[in-house]
Amino acid sequence: MNFRQERIAQRGSARFAGNWVSGAVDSRSLRRRLMAALRNAHRVLGLARNRLGLGMLGLGGASLASVGAAAGLMLFVATPADAGSVALGGGSATGADSVAIDTGSSASGLRGVAVGAGSSASGLDSVANGTNANSSAQNAIAIGFQAIASQINSINIGARTAPGTGALAEGAIALGTDVLASGTTSIAIGLQSKATNDSASAIGLLANASGISSGAFGRSATASANFSLALGNLAVASGTGSVATGSGAQATGVSSSAYGNNAAATGTNASAMGLGANASAQSAIAIGTNSAASAAASTAVGNTAVASGINSSSFGSGAKATGDNSLAAGVSASAGGVASTALGIGANASAQSAIAVGNNAKADATNAVAMGTNAVATGGQAVSIGANNTAFGNGAVSIGDPSYASGTGAFTGGANNIANSDGTATATAANMANGAVAIGNNNKAIGQGSVALGNGSTAGAAGLAGNVALGDGATAAASSGDVALGSGSVTDVAVGTASATIGTTTYAFAGTTPSSTVSIGAPGAERTLTNLAAGRLSGGSTDAVNGSQLFATNQQVTQNTSDISNLSTSLTNINTGGGIKYFHANSTAADSSATGTDSVAIGPVATATGTNAIAAGTNSSATGANASAVGSGAVASNLDATAMGYISKASGQYSTAIGANANATGTSSTAIGQNALATGVQATALGVGANAGAANAIALGALATASNAGDVALGSGSVTDVAVGTASATIGTTTYAFAGTTPSSTVSIGAPGAERTLTNLAAGRLNGGSTDAVNGSQLFATNQQVTQNTTDIAANTADITTLGNTINTINTGGGIKYFHANSTLADSQALGTDSVAIGPNAVATNTGDVSIGLNSVTGATTNVGGTTIGGVSYTFAGGTPAGAFSVGSVGAERQIQNVAAGQLSNSSTDAVNGSQLFATNQQVTQNTTD
Repeated sequence: MNFRQERIAQRGSARFAGNWVSGAVDSRSLRRRLMAALRNAHRVLGLARNRLGLGMLGLGGASLASVGAAAGLMLFVATPADAGSVALGGGSATGADSVAIDTGSSASGLRGVAVGAGSSASGLDSVANGTNANSSAQNAIAIGFQAIASQINSINIGARTAPGTGALAEGAIALGTDVLASGTTSIAIGLQSKATNDSASAIGLLANASGISSGAFGRSATASANFSLALGNLAVASGTGSVATGSGAQATGVSSSAYGNNAAATGTNASAMGLGANASAQSAIAIGTNSAASAAASTAVGNTAVASGINSSSFGSGAKATGDNSLAAGVSASAGGVASTALGIGANASAQSAIAVGNNAKADATNAVAMGTNAVATGGQAVSIGANNTAFGNGAVSIGDPSYASGTGAFTGGANNIANSDGTATATAANMANGAVAIGNNNKAIGQGSVALGNGSTAGAAGLAGNVALGDGATAAASSGDVALGSGSVTDVAVGTASATIGTTTYAFAGTTPSSTVSIGAPGAERTLTNLAAGRLSGGSTDAVNGSQLFATNQQVTQNTSDISNLSTSLTNINTGGGIKYFHANSTAADSSATGTDSVAIGPVATATGTNAIAAGTNSSATGANASAVGSGAVASNLDATAMGYISKASGQYSTAIGANANATGTSSTAIGQNALATGVQATALGVGANAGAANAIALGALATASNAGDVALGSGSVTDVAVGTASATIGTTTYAFAGTTPSSTVSIGAPGAERTLTNLAAGRLNGGSTDAVNGSQLFATNQQVTQNTTDIAANTADITTLGNTINTINTGGGIKYFHANSTLADSQALGTDSVAIGPNAVATNTGDVSIGLNSVTGATTNVGGTTIGGVSYTFAGGTPAGAFSVGSVGAERQIQNVAAGQLSNSSTDAVNGSQLFATNQQVTQNTTD
């Protein structure tokens, strides 16, 4: 080629390069793609164009473009378009309309562009820019040192120094140094980031997305499972469909979610949200800083909350639910027992089925209940209700604020009561007093079996037992077994009286060594003892005698004593030396008045106008026949009415009112307790402020209210409502008629907003006509079976009622009677097809086997077709058994007793009993002798 021809060729090449750079003719779309790729590289990598060694493109008729840091400048002069390839600087452009610039560059694809030493653009419309850059597929773009874009529409921008990196799949995009995008339409952006599966995205230094449609965003973030997403520094999402968001977050379980720095969700369907939150079991949920849910279906909500029991739930900062099916709600609340409940700040329910409700409430024994701030219930089924109450001991009950009941069956009811062995305001193992009872206000029952009832009464002392104090300020504390009856009554040390001398005769008495005393008053506050039956009169009698017996004696004394005369039937002045000892009154009010036949009136202004009426106390009044009014202002105004207590009133026939301001107005009604009110016929109100306002209504407990006829209100504050009948219910398409559809009244153990659980309820009868209440275990069993048989419930509802580790009751319509099991061992296993296993740990191994009894196991069967005895062959019936029947195991065999005699024939398969074998043995013995 001469000089003129070479100049013409150079002008043609320059003309095409100018057209491509300026966007003329067919080069427009490729140019735009390259410019877009360069802009994205600059933004993502944060590098200037010259840092990539790319320089800048020149646009227009006379433009400059630098290629590499030391490549110098090339001048492209835009001239009219001309078809053909351009190769400059030792490049090779063999593809139509291709461009190759720099030493060893190669553009072999149609419209390919290779810029840079050793670069190669072999794909259709491909671009390779940079030393050894390689774009080998259609529309592939490789920009940077050794960059590789090997599949259609792939893009690799950045330096490649590590083998196996680049954009290696269709539509893959790799931006950055040593980046790998090997999945179809995958995206990897950042130093050494990897997107190795279809539609995966990895953005950030060392980010790695290896699952289908996975995403890893952040430094060293890893999304290794299909459809997983990791977002944050060192975040890991390795479970299918998992999401990890936050620095160090880990979602390793299938469909798990972890949100927050160092949050971890490792169980299937687990969710962890918050700094350091950890959900490590299936369906576990942990929400809050350092919260942990480690058991299946557990839920922990709150900072440092812990839920480690199956189906457990904890709510609140530091709350812990460690028992299966437990619930802890409140700051630092703890539910450690199976099915336990702790509600309130610091509440603690540490035993099975224990319930602690209230700030710092504590229930630490099976079925114990503690309700109220600082309430404590220790002991099986102990109950503590009220602030600062303590119940210690099996069945101990403490109700009030505060009260202490220590001992099996010990009971306190009211405010500031104590029932224990030492009288201190504590209830511990060191001061238990079984059966001690203190009811009212500020009472003390000290010692086993002691009873204190009233206000400020004391029954017993340390080391004593069996004392009884009834009444305001009553005290029975001198000896074991003392009894103080009535307000202010006080016992003293029992003093024996061996004998007395009358005249010159000494008389020996019975009962000379009393162990305790009964007091109905106190020094200066003595009482009369009325309605006392006549005691036996003999030298050995220890019976108390009544006034009539002493009157008879006095009559005889009067008759026989010449020193006493003119004794008036009305005593107006009784002196210590000449009166009745221990009987006194201190008042300036009007005298008592007893105008009814055989009536008695004791006390200032006391009035007894009814036949056989008794009025005792200032201003007391008994106007009805056989009425009794005891207490200041007490009124008994109807037949057989009884009123006891300050301003108590019994106005209904046969009514009884006991307690300050107690009021019984209905016929045969009973009101016991301060301000108790019974207005209905045969109504009963027991407790402070209790109200039984209708016929046959019963209200038991402080402020309990039974408003309707026949209603029963049980417990403090319980309120009844109108009875509402429920005739039937429709389940599925079947309507079930109920028994007991027309209730006449209601039983209430709480009030709206103050409901109670009803515990220790026996299982009710289950039949179409039963009106028994059912307990939680019965409903639990039904729910278990309903869950199991959702699709065939219509056929199986009546078949199975209660199932558990031990089968206690099996009902089919009305029950399969006489079938029971009693064991806590593992369940039986029927492993063979059509096999049956009955009994704890019983195993039926093979097809058709039957295994019955504890630890019974069946083994392989053996065909026994016959045998030879004495040279004679015998063929057996049943020689090919269909299965084995086992009642024991090797080393633990059992006898089968009470077996009926089996048929004896060549075709019989009956079992034979011992007597039949014995008969055979006898004959064998005889034959042997013969």
